[in-house]
Amino acid sequence: MQKARSIFLLILAPILVMSCQTLAREANVNQDKWIGDYIENNFSENEIFRDGGVTRIVLSEGPQGAPVVEKGDSVYIFYAGYIFAQNGPTTQFVLDSAMVRVGHGDLIKGFELGLPGALQGEEAMIIFSADDGYGTTQLGLVPENTALLFDVGVASVKKEK
Repeated sequence: MQKARSIFLLILAPILVMSCQTLAREANVNQDKWIGDYIENNFSENEIFRDGGVTRIVLSEGPQGAPVVEKGDSVYIFYAGYIFAQNGPTTQFVLDSAMVRVGHGDLIKGFELGLPGALQGEEAMIIFSADDGYGTTQLGLVPENTALLFDVGVASVKKEK
C-alpha cells in the first residue's frame, strides 16, 4: 500500500506542478491585459516608459538636469505598494522608504526594470504583473500570482563608481 501511494505521488506531482505553472501563465496574461487597459483608460497624457512587462508612468517630473537613475546607482525612494486587480489598484500592502541599489539583483524585477531612467525628484507609478513581482510566492498581504502597482518618489540618486 505504501509503495503504491509513493508511485501515485511520483506520477501526480509533475502533473500538479504543470497545472500550477499553466494557471500562473494564464493569470499573468490576464494581468497584462488589466494593466494595459488601466493605463490606456487613465494615463494617455502622461509620459509612459516600458521595459519588458514593467511600465513606469511619470506623474511629476524631476527638475531638468537632475541625476538620472542608472543600473549600479543607490537610490533613496519613498514608496507605497498596492495589489493590482482587474479594476486597478486595490489593497495597500506597504508604505515605506529605503535606500536601494539598482541593478544588483537586490530588488524585485519590477523595480530593477522600472527605476532606471527616473529622475531625482520624480514621482511615478511602476506597474507589473506577478512575473516581475513576487511570482508564485505569497509574501505578507500579497497573495501568489498578484500584479503590483507602486507609487514611487525618487528622493536622491547616488552615483556609484
